[in-house]
Amino acid sequence: ASVVVVSIGADDVQWSAILQACAVASDCDNEASISYFQQQLAAFTPQYFDLVSQLSALSWHPTVLINLYYNPFDPDRSCLNRVGLDAAKEKSLTGLLDAMNSVLENGAKAAGFVVVQPSFTGHAVCDPNPYVQGLSDPAPFHPTAAGQLAIALADEQALAAKP
Repeated sequence: ASVVVVSIGADDVQWSAILQACAVASDCDNEASISYFQQQLAAFTPQYFDLVSQLSALSWHPTVLINLYYNPFDPDRSCLNRVGLDAAKEKSLTGLLDAMNSVLENGAKAAGFVVVQPSFTGHAVCDPNPYVQGLSDPAPFHPTAAGQLAIALADEQALAAKP
């Protein structure tokens, strides 16, 4: 393989459990929620860095793309209020995603890998044409086929821009 694409993150830090806890809590910035996320991120980080190290050690030195996690929320939409995820909670959750993306980005940059940030702007879970599966879909908050295509196109664009 001359290119390795790594899409990792939200499921690895138990994102579904974090979303569910946030939905039923009065706010998502409470000590229990933050501690749980930090614990999950702390367990994920050495495993991720081990993966980065293994990829760095490949003798043929493929181009490695590390996909950061997309933001599934649109602060201007409110379809998630009915399940307990208001704009303030979505902002808190976005902050957690940013922390996870920082780990992904730092590991990628330290290894000299290409960092890719897919954008779902205008196509978040509550937007008219979402790239994210909705709450009644089989895999809520995971990318739709269009979302997967957006990620693939971001990867293709990153490869084309690589010197």
